[in-house]
Amino acid sequence: MHGLLDSGCVDRIVVAGPARHRAVHGPGTPQLASDPRVTVVPTGSDGDPAGPGAMGLTPLRAALAAADAGPDDVVLVHDVARAFVPAAVVREVVDAVAGEAVSGGAVAAVPVQPVADTVKVVDDDGIVRATRDRSHLRHVQTPLALRLATLTDALTRDPAAELTTLLADLAALGGEIRTVHGDPHGMRIRTPFDVAVIEALLTTENPA
Repeated sequence: MHGLLDSGCVDRIVVAGPARHRAVHGPGTPQLASDPRVTVVPTGSDGDPAGPGAMGLTPLRAALAAADAGPDDVVLVHDVARAFVPAAVVREVVDAVAGEAVSGGAVAAVPVQPVADTVKVVDDDGIVRATRDRSHLRHVQTPLALRLATLTDALTRDPAAELTTLLADLAALGGEIRTVHGDPHGMRIRTPFDVAVIEALLTTENPA
């Protein structure tokens, strides 16, 4: 959350998830726990998904209700597993949407990273059938930035939205989804290997 707060363009953070997560983790460090800009709201049962990577509507709706934002306010939908997103990336996605009246067309903005690996299309038997041109492929990160009215419209159109389908729903609204440069620190931390990678990055950049 530090990247969000340090961006200078985030007024409030609402963390939504099962109550048991709050009991174990709280809102993070003691500094974040005492920060009036950070609110934690419980959502549904312990079985409800709590992160945008597998996002059901329960946590997102709970977060939006607690955010007290207006329809023209820019909101960010962020995956808590991308805990080290830099402040500069947050500013870029917000600026891309906040300036849409001038630049025109953008209904949302997301950070992306180039796809470095060769991508193959295989059939059900595991046979390679095609090779994708990776120059046009990107890994999508978060936060996703958009105006609250746009997000509400997309969620109304698709009650079963997840983050991946939400991007498609936004494109169907008729506007552009602008991309900004992501950052390796915005990686999604899910496995012990991911933890080792981010720890190595932080150790290299912040030697004791």
